[in-house]
Amino acid sequence: MSVRAFAPFIWLFMPAMLLAGNPYVDISKADVDGPHVFYRGKNILVKSVLKRDTTLSLKTQTYTDKNAITLVCNIPATRDVFSFPLQKKLRVDPETYPMPKKLLAISDIEGNFGAFKTMLQGAYVIDEDFNWIYGDGHLVLVGDFFDRGLNVTECLWLIYKLEEEAEAVGGKVHFILGNHEILNLAGYYNYTRKKYLENAQIMGEDYGKWYDDKSELGRWLRTKNAVEKIGDYVFCHGAISPELAASGLSLSDINRITRQNIGTPEEDLVSPEAQLVFHSRIGIFWYREAAKNKITEQQIDDILTYAGAKRMVVGHTLMPDITALYNGKLICIDLFHDENVRQGAMRTLYIEDGLCYSLDARGIKSSVYTVMCATKTE
Repeated sequence: MSVRAFAPFIWLFMPAMLLAGNPYVDISKADVDGPHVFYRGKNILVKSVLKRDTTLSLKTQTYTDKNAITLVCNIPATRDVFSFPLQKKLRVDPETYPMPKKLLAISDIEGNFGAFKTMLQGAYVIDEDFNWIYGDGHLVLVGDFFDRGLNVTECLWLIYKLEEEAEAVGGKVHFILGNHEILNLAGYYNYTRKKYLENAQIMGEDYGKWYDDKSELGRWLRTKNAVEKIGDYVFCHGAISPELAASGLSLSDINRITRQNIGTPEEDLVSPEAQLVFHSRIGIFWYREAAKNKITEQQIDDILTYAGAKRMVVGHTLMPDITALYNGKLICIDLFHDENVRQGAMRTLYIEDGLCYSLDARGIKSSVYTVMCATKTE
């Protein structure tokens, strides 16, 4: 089944998505957005949609030296602002890391900047000025920061900014691709809000160009992994399916194939390996059966053996709370962020000294998941 063919089945997930506060009559329209960085020959264009009172305008700046650029993000809804330079060199991250002393994992923010900010500040990952204060801790973002929300751009730039700050002090930000990143880069805009498409017209830059290989965000996203192993934990967006585990592809192969084919529509994928990795039912960005508790524990064991891990952490499939399945071998962290923000009940997965906790927006951890996620790992 192609990704486009999957779109009509959105109705199957409508009840859960409505509970999460996702609008299905999209009344969004052009609004503040940016900056967006485009490479045009020797020139670098920085474009932003700005607002004064109720009037929108386009601001375009032209540079020839990326080191001279300081980007500024404004989020009117939260009255937040942060600035940062362009990264000097984009690089592909490894897929394997030792377990840090502390790790925070978040998934499926979907452009909800307020929720993202609340989580990061509550866990003392950032300060009030959006600076990294997590030291040598790791922040793992398990995909789907695109679509549905109205601050996708600002969420992406905050991650981009924190990457450099974390690296400078021995910490790490892991941005793992989800199906909505894959959809947007491949030209599928079924879930994209009208705001972005209207802003593209104001910018004079087709929405597809916002994330192509001649844009800074597009180039940056093309360096990201589909799966990473940190200590005894393997992180991916949908999950590793039994079919993918049995394919003979290594984690490194999955990431290589992802980067080689990102931006390619599913029906245009040529190799059987790429078709498997991007498959809209059993591929790593889409697979749900494990999170729905529809496979056996032996199958989970086989998947973990394949990955060289003891636990798998996934997003993609909505849960009412941080949920551990198969005796703690699968941990699901996609929550109803929109609704949880309104109720003041934000939660994230926190791993400290190898133990799992549910961390709330006040930075208070719950030990109940320590039992569910089993004992300390080596």
